[in-house]
Amino acid sequence: MQEQEVSPCTTENQIMAHIFNECQNYGFEILDDGIYNNKGVKLGQVGCTDGNWWVKRRYSVQQQYSNSVFDAVRSLSMVDVSTDGKSIFDEYFLDQPLEQLTGDKLQRLLERTELVTA
Repeated sequence: MQEQEVSPCTTENQIMAHIFNECQNYGFEILDDGIYNNKGVKLGQVGCTDGNWWVKRRYSVQQQYSNSVFDAVRSLSMVDVSTDGKSIFDEYFLDQPLEQLTGDKLQRLLERTELVTA
């Protein structure tokens, strides 16, 4: 029996297929330079290097490792893309008690640097 090696192209195609399928679940579009929401706002990038999934948010310079393609794309759905000048802190925290925030809203709130104290 002869062992078959997976070519890099096949692996890259499989990775892209996984990313594409997850992006479809959120209504995201994949373009050459990243993943965009349905309003045409760039959210970031998702990829897989040496079997490790990563996400790079739109204004970040560093990749953050994820457990799966699902987690990586889901984290892009939490990127704050508001353009009305209202911060996510104002939008969610001031309108609702902390106990009533959903998991996604709470996660987005916790990721904001404006909540980190020195």
